Amino acid sequence: MLRRKLLRQSILTTACLAALTAAGSSAAQAFAPGDIFGGGAAIPAPDFRVKADCYALPTPLITKGTPPTFQTLPPFNFVDGKNSQDCAVQHIVNDRTIYYMSATSGIGILAQFSHDPTKYGFIDAGQTQYFPSVQYGVSETPLSANDVGIWDNGGTETQGSSSVVVVPPGGTAQAGQYPNPLEHYGQVTQFPLSIDPLVIAYNSTYKKVLNQDNSVTSYHFNIKFGRKDDSGGLRLDPTTYCKIFNGQITNWNDPALKALNKGKSLEDPADPTPAGSWSVPLQIVGRGDSAGATLIFTRHLAAICSTLISGNQYADGASTLPSSLQGPTYNTSNPNYPPVAGETLGKFTLVSGMPGTAQYTAFTATPGGSNPSTIILGRVTYLSPDYVLPGVIASGDNTYNLNSATLQNKSGKWITPTPKAALASFGSLQPPQSDSKGHYDPSNTASGLRTNPQDWVQPSSKTSVLANPTAPTGYPIVGTANWVGYTCYASSQQTKTILGVLKYGDVAKINTDKDKSILAVIGISPMPKYWLTAINETFVTNGSGLGININTKGAAGPCAASGITGG
Repeated sequence: MLRRKLLRQSILTTACLAALTAAGSSAAQAFAPGDIFGGGAAIPAPDFRVKADCYALPTPLITKGTPPTFQTLPPFNFVDGKNSQDCAVQHIVNDRTIYYMSATSGIGILAQFSHDPTKYGFIDAGQTQYFPSVQYGVSETPLSANDVGIWDNGGTETQGSSSVVVVPPGGTAQAGQYPNPLEHYGQVTQFPLSIDPLVIAYNSTYKKVLNQDNSVTSYHFNIKFGRKDDSGGLRLDPTTYCKIFNGQITNWNDPALKALNKGKSLEDPADPTPAGSWSVPLQIVGRGDSAGATLIFTRHLAAICSTLISGNQYADGASTLPSSLQGPTYNTSNPNYPPVAGETLGKFTLVSGMPGTAQYTAFTATPGGSNPSTIILGRVTYLSPDYVLPGVIASGDNTYNLNSATLQNKSGKWITPTPKAALASFGSLQPPQSDSKGHYDPSNTASGLRTNPQDWVQPSSKTSVLANPTAPTGYPIVGTANWVGYTCYASSQQTKTILGVLKYGDVAKINTDKDKSILAVIGISPMPKYWLTAINETFVTNGSGLGININTKGAAGPCAASGITGG
């Protein structure tokens, strides 16, 4: 049962402290002994922030940038009888905070391998302060056996265009290198936190016209299979979205889009443009950084496109887009109109971070003034469901009113990106060495070994079962957000925070309910119960007896080894 405390004064104190940080106060921010620090992936950033605010004292979500930005997310109110929790006033602990930097999966991984908080960048608007340490990362990019080998034995860990050099066991780190993490922090821990559908996002408005009376008329795509909640419904089959994201469909008047739209043009019936000359350039937008969202996206396209179209550019799952499809980069500090110089139809306009990607895709420009009296935009991208309607209403991530497409899955069914559809895609995947309820079964090795970090997540390869899910009701583009952490920690207070929030995520209904949880209301699926059982008994309680549970340095087992300093 949740412990509930009224913490109005504590919340005010934390809010004031966060405000000082956001304002770039010259005084360094002080932290409590039980505070923990990490970050990484943008897809799970808002829901992880909200969960952390429900478990511990709230603080804004920090998004990496120069300077970083700060977003206070709405407190979650979970109503379910005795399990209810209003996170505006009720928290499980009231003496610590969990900090998260929304950046990229690659940064989350590299910060973990290096134990270097500067990888996240500054945490205040004045750009004077870093996190004091790193305890965890979150990534949709899975650690492979090769990554785990570098953690254990040294080497160069590369994510996107960035790398860290880890010296072999017993070696001495030189400038720009980092000590072997296995020697200092124990085995790397990796396991899934959620099942994440990735949406194809667009703006329903494609044209705005300034009238003579200075009013503005907006024209919207004529979507014949629109959803009742106005969250989208543009139908895209695999062949068509393979062509779009390979740069082969570059206008919204393309016959393939019309055919999928009940044979009707996507032109607004009120648009006075003659049907024969209606034209809206279709501009693809994507991540320019090393992103787990890109990994999920490219893994799926690599799995399906080569058999559907000629000229496919996606060879395998990767955290960066194919170089052949990369165009110019949008600076998120600029307005999103006019378009970036050098923008080319058929190539991605690149953006760092998911918030910036949503920003560039949105139709926020207003005709008139320094802009022309008629503006036409038709951008499309891939995003987390909490950045588009309807999930964005609950997450509060933005106010762009972006829509999402309805995709045709492998079974030929049209599927909306929902938690239920994401869970269906995950299907019957089992945690390593587990029975049907998730309890440890050493004889069942069909899904790998619990002691192998890489066996807890699906690989980045296009051969992964998540690359092209077979479930008849499953959504086709799906991945997992994964915890990446240490086995051994330096501080018993920080260990307590980590174990506490992980157990909270595994057992409290506010986090596990399939319909009303923090994850579900923004469009992401919690892990199945048997997975939560396996994760909890392996990494939190040591119920499996394997001795790879998270602990404090000096504790019996691996954390008592010579040289362990703890993360």
